[in-house]
Amino acid sequence: MKQFWILSVLAFCFFSQGCINPKATSLQGLPIVDLTKEYPEKEFLLGEPDRVYYIPLETTNDVLADEYFFIRYVSDNRIVGINGKRGDIFIFDRDGKVISSFNHTGNSGIDYLGIQSIVFDEKRGEVFVADYAARNRCLVYSEDGKFLRQFYFPDNSSIGYCNLYNFDDKTLFAYNRHRQNLDADEINQKTPYVFLSKEDGSVVSRVDVSFPKRIPEDRHYTEIENGRGRQTFSVSTTNLIKQGQEFIIADRSSDTIYLLTQDKKLTPLFVRTPSVFDTKKIIYLSVHFKTDRYIYFGTSSYDFTKVVERLKAGEAYGHLFTSRSLVYDLHTGEIFTPVRSPRSFVGDVPENTMVHWYSADRLIGMLESGHFRDESKLKEIAQAIKEEKEEVNPVVLLTKFR
Repeated sequence: MKQFWILSVLAFCFFSQGCINPKATSLQGLPIVDLTKEYPEKEFLLGEPDRVYYIPLETTNDVLADEYFFIRYVSDNRIVGINGKRGDIFIFDRDGKVISSFNHTGNSGIDYLGIQSIVFDEKRGEVFVADYAARNRCLVYSEDGKFLRQFYFPDNSSIGYCNLYNFDDKTLFAYNRHRQNLDADEINQKTPYVFLSKEDGSVVSRVDVSFPKRIPEDRHYTEIENGRGRQTFSVSTTNLIKQGQEFIIADRSSDTIYLLTQDKKLTPLFVRTPSVFDTKKIIYLSVHFKTDRYIYFGTSSYDFTKVVERLKAGEAYGHLFTSRSLVYDLHTGEIFTPVRSPRSFVGDVPENTMVHWYSADRLIGMLESGHFRDESKLKEIAQAIKEEKEEVNPVVLLTKFR
């Protein structure tokens, strides 16, 4: 029996009151964020009630989400979700009504083996699917699922899960994962952030940042044989997010967190400590959400010695890590610890917008446990779902910040 235990470092964030010492700056003159420091807590208002939207996604015989459903795109007109395991692509309008759905999983020239990343170009009405990594190619479909064209990514590319984004009318933005079988000076390994043509996948330009020393995505990948079979432990982080027309790059091989804008300008924001190369104090950082003023991120660290011990014994190790949420104020340089950690997701979303979704089972469970306030809109929706007694698709929650 083969069991895979993949821990994703997904810390979702909100905040509090504390400040970076103005004297604490890096060699580049940037603020330093100490990930070992305790920052004060602060209550934070997500938004006014009229800025929160609840969108039940329509359920049909052909469009039924399950535990592998994820939303990957949201705009004022469309919501796009996928079922990563089955290969389904679902497109809804802003009210949650089904626009189209298709699945091109297969072995023909117009099919994909699996969805690594997906990009929806609403203006062009095109869906870009980065195929399973071994094929190193991208297939392009119309909004209703008609095959349009395909192209291959440049040699030695490694476009991984959620590492392909829409950048502008003609260009995609991609991140190349670290590959241990390639030389460190290979261009996709040294300068992994690249702009690609939407027509043929050719390199348009590269982000002007290089990483002479890369830390593998599976830095602490461990396989242990025990009485329960082979168990695997690894840590993944969110190194690239898109919010509106901006990107936050928090590469696991760099101490500096960057902002990338539509003019392709890369601006360093702050430097983290301890360093990503500090093997005695390993703290992972994942960025998950940005507003005009704040960056929300999470940190996580593990007791790796005890993890290996538990794996060898065939025991659970889920509690052998510590995590927390933090918020960086772009205007003042303050750091806050959120009283409550909001939920968001990695994808292509409008500026100042947080996106989350609730499955029907979860809503019913929250209802039965008394989680909701009496006046809660989600409570009304959960009650209606429970009374239907049928399988229904998730409810999307959008929170817009002013």
